[in-house]
Formats: sequence, structure tokens, C-alpha cells
Amino acid sequence: MNVVYGHLRVLLVAAMSEAIAGLARDLFLLDDNIETAVRTDAAGALSLLENENFDAIVVDLHQTGDTPRLLSAVATRFPGIIRLVIADDPAAPSFASAAHLAHGLLPRPCDAGTLYGLLHDTVSIIRRRRDTKLTDAVSSILALPQSPAMRRELLGLLADDDIRVDQIEDGVQRNPAIAAKLLQIANSAYYGPRGTVSSVGEAVSMLGLDTVRGIVTAAHLFAALPAGAKDQPVGDIWSHCVATAVMVRRVAWHVRASAAVNRAAFTAALLHDVGKIVMLHAHGEEYAKLRQLPPPRRPLWQEEECLFGHHHSVAGALLLELWGLPTSVVEAVALHHTPHRTPENTLSPLALVHIANALVHGEMPAPAVEARLDSAFLQHLLLPAQIDLWQAALTAED
Repeated sequence: MNVVYGHLRVLLVAAMSEAIAGLARDLFLLDDNIETAVRTDAAGALSLLENENFDAIVVDLHQTGDTPRLLSAVATRFPGIIRLVIADDPAAPSFASAAHLAHGLLPRPCDAGTLYGLLHDTVSIIRRRRDTKLTDAVSSILALPQSPAMRRELLGLLADDDIRVDQIEDGVQRNPAIAAKLLQIANSAYYGPRGTVSSVGEAVSMLGLDTVRGIVTAAHLFAALPAGAKDQPVGDIWSHCVATAVMVRRVAWHVRASAAVNRAAFTAALLHDVGKIVMLHAHGEEYAKLRQLPPPRRPLWQEEECLFGHHHSVAGALLLELWGLPTSVVEAVALHHTPHRTPENTLSPLALVHIANALVHGEMPAPAVEARLDSAFLQHLLLPAQIDLWQAALTAED
């Protein structure tokens, strides 16, 4: 059965072996619309990519040559190509770099069914979007930029060999850029079924201290912003995300949300404005100028949609979906300004993030411009729909 829409071309880069030949054969048997080419070195792979179109590249981390250098070249020169890595040892020196450079990690030995599922997930996500600026930007992002203060704090924590897992979790929860990367890796096929790890604590426990250290240490090498966007207040974006995540926990207690909903909502709140970083990558100076304009009479997301045809919530959700984060987290990011678009009618992570975001913006000047509570949506959930009522209720509980 063909579940990958249309013809799909995949480049395998690995030492030639029966296992690799069998992987290419089995992919074709699963779907005869998949065409696979094999190259044994980086130079041969890049030469082929220069002359032919491919949808995805799958690189064996043990292949001859410098795997991170190959993946970096592909990300720079062919940003629309999905990058997948087959690995077997998180302690390997190149594992952290490969994890930053790849859209997904696969276990060794890699079976065709697992690879096929990951190809379907990643390629179909990109193919659904028609805007090439946005999809190229999402595909080319290796790591999200951190604020210097958040990075220093986390590196300081990780320098302590006696640090506890809960202390690492607390530190990562104050650094959304690193939280996003750890969740991406924990949700990769390398560690099990994609889209199952919804909290930072789960991700840290799954990856282990040494892997977390490696990822954090290498992150700054891959977190560049495009030219013209260097002066954007990334720290302000992340500080707002952290404040919203803290507010989510207060709202969750107030409405008696379940532990599972609370965890997913905290993660979604921590990442809900990641799309603003994606928009900077996709639209560069044009988006930077929009953010520097005086506050408009309507929310920023509506200004974005009018100017670019999409807004930061959609852009952020596209990145997190490509990175394999759980559906509940992706939906909460995608719809945190427009929750009425969800078909769900239960108290979900989306509802908590929507409320928390409005409350945090409500503590700032001109709150109605940036985020408004969706009255119809909240009334449907039998929740109050006035920001002053929420603020009064939560203040009373402090």
C-alpha cells in the first residue's frame, strides 16, 4: 500500500553491505513509488544531490568520512531535503552534532518499516505546505537560538557531576530552546515510537545526563539566526514562553486538569511562540521590521497572516510536528490564538495554553492587542471567559 504521497526519492549514505542493500530493496517492496540510491561517501552523495532531486537523505553515522559535515552541507545547500541519521551509540563523539543536524534519528540495525514510517511522517509534513519560504526555513533550522543568560545558567548546572535529574529538568524548563531539542531527540524513532514524550522530565530521564550534556554543549554551534535578525530580542520571546508555562501550572491547578494534560500543556506553553523564530528564518528582515513597528490595532498573528499568508502559531507547529513532538503539544502551539478551530470539546493542553498566554499578556500594557481570550471557546468548555475574572481568581489563590 502506498502511504507516501507520490514518487519519493531517498539517498542512503553508508558503507555498502547486505544490510544496506536489503534496506533499499525492502523500502521498494513496501512502496514501489520509493526510489533509492546508495552512495558510500560524502563527496559522492553531494555530487549526486547537485545533479538530481531527492526528498530525503539517510546517513549512517558510521559511514566513511565526517557525517556532521555532510549533514551540515545538505542543510545549507539543500534545505528542503529531509535529513535522517542511523545511529547506535549516544556516547559517540559525533552523536550530539548529528542530533542537531538531523530531522530524525533511527536505531541500528534499522528495519525498512521503521524508516518507511519516519519518511512518511517527515516528507508528508513538508509536502502539505505550499509556501516554500516557510518549508525551507523549517527544514533548515538545526537548533533554536538561546538567550545567553539561559545558556550560562544551564551550563553551570550541568558542570556539577552530582546534579540530580530533577535539577536538570528544572534548568531545562527555563530554557525553551534546549527543551525543544531534547524533546525532538526523545521523540525520535531511535528511542521508540515518535510523538510519545510530552514532558521535559521524561526527555531528560530517557536521554541521560551525558547525552543531555552533549546536546547542550553543542547547541550554540547550530543556533544561528539569519542575517538582519541578529538584534531581535530572542531572550524576550523565551522569557514570555517561560512565564506562560509557569502560568499554565497555576491555571491547571485552578481547573483541576489531569497530570497528563498539565505536563503536555506546560511543554506546549514553553514552546508556544517558537514560530516567531521560524518566521525570522523564513522572512528575515521583513518579519524583523514588522516586530519593530508600533503596536498595531489588531493582534500580531493577524498582521503576520495578512502580510505572509501564515502566522507564527502555524509556523511553530510545523517545526514541532516535523521534529516529532506529540500531537497534543503541536495542536496547542498551532491554535493557541484560535482555539475554536479544534474539534475537541474537552479540557485540553490547548485550553490551558490559550488561557495562560492571555493572562501573561494581560499583565503587560495593551493586553488586548497581542492575545485575547476566545469567549465562545471557553464558554463551550463551561469556563469563565473574562480575563479579569481569571486574574482575580488566580490572585486569590496565591
